[in-house]
Amino acid sequence: MLNIQHFIGVPKISFSQLDDGATRFELKYVPRGFGHTLGNALRRIILAYNLGGAVTGLKIKGVPHEYDVITGVKENVISILLNFKKLRFKIDENAESLQRIAQRFKGIGRYTASDLKFPSGVQLLNGDEFLFEITDSSTEINLELRVEKGYGYYSLEYLRQRDKKEKDTEEVGLLLVDNDFSLVDYVRYDVEEVIEDFSGSTKDALNIEIKVKYDNISPKEIIMFAGEVLTSYAKLFVFDNVYIDKSVLVEYDDLSEAEEALPEESGSVKTMPIDALPLSERTRNALIKNNILYVEDLEKKKKSELLVMKGVGRKAIDEITSSLANIGKVLIG
Repeated sequence: MLNIQHFIGVPKISFSQLDDGATRFELKYVPRGFGHTLGNALRRIILAYNLGGAVTGLKIKGVPHEYDVITGVKENVISILLNFKKLRFKIDENAESLQRIAQRFKGIGRYTASDLKFPSGVQLLNGDEFLFEITDSSTEINLELRVEKGYGYYSLEYLRQRDKKEKDTEEVGLLLVDNDFSLVDYVRYDVEEVIEDFSGSTKDALNIEIKVKYDNISPKEIIMFAGEVLTSYAKLFVFDNVYIDKSVLVEYDDLSEAEEALPEESGSVKTMPIDALPLSERTRNALIKNNILYVEDLEKKKKSELLVMKGVGRKAIDEITSSLANIGKVLIG
């Protein structure tokens, strides 16, 4: 993180529920421009790559192709495939990402997704979806679902090529189902530019709203997955054999510790940040690293106190004294 966070505060995230069931995440604050940078990147990742489970194939005993019909079943095979295509799942991290699950149906009646049975680790999210209706008591349907975990959209061509590459041949009787794995209804973000003080500098407050399609899905998990994806790709540009100047960077943990270490002063309102003084970048950074963030903090220091601080020398003292004098302030000694 940039050390400007010393001025605008430790970035913190809060969340709340909206009336339509969406979750709103509020990040306060990040440097100007970072709101749109983070918001747009996270939104695109969430929309395109949120992780879910779906049906990508179906085997029905006695059915050679999708244009067939099943005696004693009201729906044709294409309609049945489209109904199974609507099913969504949450598949545990420790469960197999691709599973073949056998099902058997017998008896007159309408069958929904809630009639399906799944192994441990596979959770059906929309059990109310209609599948088919058996109209003949002698009809028995034996089928096998291919359920897998994925993201984005799997086209029929992609599934054919992938299956052929893995098995060198097409699986007999498997009816492929193109599908997407989205568990998110919508994602949107907005950025509020907040004026920091009279100097006119600004900071960004980022708001991200996520509405999921199913009650058993956590928006926190959705945005955390997107954050992990974004971080993993950004790290590709951190090279081991290249040196960069990290003097203006700061770790989040260090920011938090510095905030906790700041003394609370009742009745004292600090209104002028160090950034308002015409100091050199080196002197300003030295003061920030020593937790002197406001002019009100600086004018309570003695020259002797400043001189023992890391990065503050005689030249810096002269610069500080002159800058304070320009606004009618002085060090206490």
